[in-house]
Amino acid sequence: MSQSSAFQQVLSAPIMGVGLGIDIFDSQPDFRKLIKHHRSGFDFLEVYSRGDYEHTAAHFADIPDDVPRTYHHEGLDPVGPALCPDGPIEGCARNQALLNPPWTVEELAVRHIDGRYTDFFFPAILNAQCVKATVANLKALAKRIPGPLLPENAPYELVVGDMHLFDYLNEVAHGADCGLVLDLGHVWSYQLCVGKGDQPDHAIEKLDLSRIIEVHLAGARIEPCHGGRIYRDLHGAGPIPEESLYLLRELLPQLPNLKAITIEVEDATEQGAVKQAQQVRKVVNELRPEWLLNASSGEPRRATKGH
Repeated sequence: MSQSSAFQQVLSAPIMGVGLGIDIFDSQPDFRKLIKHHRSGFDFLEVYSRGDYEHTAAHFADIPDDVPRTYHHEGLDPVGPALCPDGPIEGCARNQALLNPPWTVEELAVRHIDGRYTDFFFPAILNAQCVKATVANLKALAKRIPGPLLPENAPYELVVGDMHLFDYLNEVAHGADCGLVLDLGHVWSYQLCVGKGDQPDHAIEKLDLSRIIEVHLAGARIEPCHGGRIYRDLHGAGPIPEESLYLLRELLPQLPNLKAITIEVEDATEQGAVKQAQQVRKVVNELRPEWLLNASSGEPRRATKGH
């Protein structure tokens, strides 16, 4: 394994702690107000810009240097049959240079078809051909963007392919020599699709947990569909499902290389965003308090029993 691989780079990054995923263009919550009034409520911000790179500089400048940050890009479409156009790649590199994050997150999905944005995640097809294309794309992207890229499992409403999601993630992580972001709600969305919705951690033993660098949680709504159930991301506009929190409790002690836990809070009130961070911090304090003590956000936090 190369010492300069994306996986090795994130292994050397600091522990970020429990953070909030925000959209810089959202009026609610306003990340500036979160920083000003609720700084003690989160360790870092995961900054999402909708893939925009033409209007980000002024917004990024409003994030003080002493607020740790990661970056969530959109538009690289790494599971597509070919590498995405130059624009999104150059834009991602530009935003990385402005933010200087330890890594960048990108969904394992397609959001653009023939150059047009789709308001729907087309998640990875779970077969060998898609593994091959994804690995090739991630390797090509690693040569063109300055920091390591962490692919994230996308939400599923329909599963196509003969491979289990966890086998796909393993082959991508090892093939591209990278870490992973595991979105726990998205894991449950897959389980709902394959008839294992009552077992959110079904077959989790398949997944190489050493590759998980970051965990995502978010509010969601579950909708009935054709006799089954579909997971819909709501981010901060809804409660974190108990199934996602169950997965957090089950996996947290088993993630040796975990660096960050992000609660995606777009559309939440300020108070709602901080409350969800407290909810997640309580779980971490109960199961892995020493991990929080190593977070890099300025003054060390005391590990306390949540209540």
